[in-house]
Amino acid sequence: MVWTKSISLDVANKLFDVIGVYFEQNELESGYLAKYKHKILIRLTLTACCIAVLNDWVAIKED
Repeated sequence: MVWTKSISLDVANKLFDVIGVYFEQNELESGYLAKYKHKILIRLTLTACCIAVLNDWVAIKED
């Protein structure tokens, strides 16, 4: 079994749909965009884009 550090666009959109984040491929700059309301993140790979969303936009809510 081979493990790769990658995620498909379809899977990323399904996972992050719960929090309202949408990913799309940026064909002009050969990277990926993450969109949330008026915010946009741009990264070279989809995996890096997902990680940036988790680091920059997602906060763990404590009771």
